[in-house]
Amino acid sequence: MAITYSFLGAFAALSGMLFGQIQNNPIAYLIVGNIIIFFSLSTLGLFSLPVPSFLSRSGGGMVRRRGIIGAFGLGLASGLITAPCTVAILGVLLTFIATKQNLFFGISLLFTYALGMGFLLILAGTFTGFLAALPKSGVWMKRAQTVFGLLMLALGEYYLVQAGRLWL
Repeated sequence: MAITYSFLGAFAALSGMLFGQIQNNPIAYLIVGNIIIFFSLSTLGLFSLPVPSFLSRSGGGMVRRRGIIGAFGLGLASGLITAPCTVAILGVLLTFIATKQNLFFGISLLFTYALGMGFLLILAGTFTGFLAALPKSGVWMKRAQTVFGLLMLALGEYYLVQAGRLWL
């Protein structure tokens, strides 16, 4: 994950103001807003998204690889998979790095950011006994899923409103 995010930091620093221009483009807001709304509708249960075969246990790919190469590939992939989940923070960081246009600063900032995200995964793996003691899924899980789906829907609408403001 750290290598993936370091690459993103280097790309932002080398591309300069490109991220700032993309961030202020109403089409970017429309695309992001619609993607968030799409996933929120799936979270609310309107339709089901199938799990890609390379992510399932029966599929091939990186899941079957063992050792350092498999761990390295899984880390690279999880850096890309978690990027949409942290797009708000990551977008701000990439824009900030782009305005500085300092390659070392961009790489080191996102490397540190990835280490922080990885630390959370290490904590979760270390305390698996605690995670096993958490309450089982049930009604509370459905309610939480509905709340987060509605929050995602509101966030998607926010992006669409921002796109409308930029066009006016």
